Amino acid sequence: MVSGSLRIAARVGVFVLALALWQVLSATGVLSKDSFPTMTSTVSALGHQLGTRELWAAVGQTLQGWALGMLIGGGLAIVVGSLLGYSRFAYRSVIPVIEVLKTVPAIAILPLAIIIFGATMQMKLFLVSFGIFWPLTIQVIYGVRAVDPVVRDTAQVLQVRGLRRFGVVTLPSAAPFLATGLRVAAATGLILAVIAELIGGAAGLGLGVLTAENAGPSELPDMYALILVTGLLGVVVTGAFMAAERRLLHWHESQRNRSSARAS
Repeated sequence: MVSGSLRIAARVGVFVLALALWQVLSATGVLSKDSFPTMTSTVSALGHQLGTRELWAAVGQTLQGWALGMLIGGGLAIVVGSLLGYSRFAYRSVIPVIEVLKTVPAIAILPLAIIIFGATMQMKLFLVSFGIFWPLTIQVIYGVRAVDPVVRDTAQVLQVRGLRRFGVVTLPSAAPFLATGLRVAAATGLILAVIAELIGGAAGLGLGVLTAENAGPSELPDMYALILVTGLLGVVVTGAFMAAERRLLHWHESQRNRSSARAS
């Protein structure tokens, strides 16, 4: 308990120190005021924006694109990964293609998505779905194929088949892989949603950052305030998925080991 309190205090202290350093460097001119506003002016701009409808509308647009992209890309990845994991022939046939496409940066297809869909929500959904589909599919395949052979053979002897086998045998075995894949995909998807807005022009926080940047030096505090909001949003999303993973997989060895490490 004491070590946990010290850990939290250390993290808060480092955060406060970073803010203080930002203020000192920008106020003394070490950081150019044309590029870096002071910490106090940025926080003031953030406080002002938190009371505006425009900020929350942008947050909602970013989260909407992220959530729908996760739903589409994640749902397809679970279905395709499960099917490929069950079939050794399909796995060996398709995995080279998936491994190659996984290495293609999602940002590289952004120009194509803009040409096809324009600066729309559909463009954002396409980019997020494409970016998370390939790595999550591989995680699901590995999870499905990681079923203990003894458990698999026992289910076969007991004639546990179809959806029942998937629910009581395959899913519990693949759950840790799936949880890790979804946690990583959530962070990646949020980044891609903001990129689609910042570069592609879709509505959301990224477009707000771009608009503030183009407005000139007087709007720099607002730009940095929006950047802070995107960072905080990423922390919230990642923290929510980590908390859900700990809660839903409390029975798994990996979560017990994490709990033991935190306690020590």
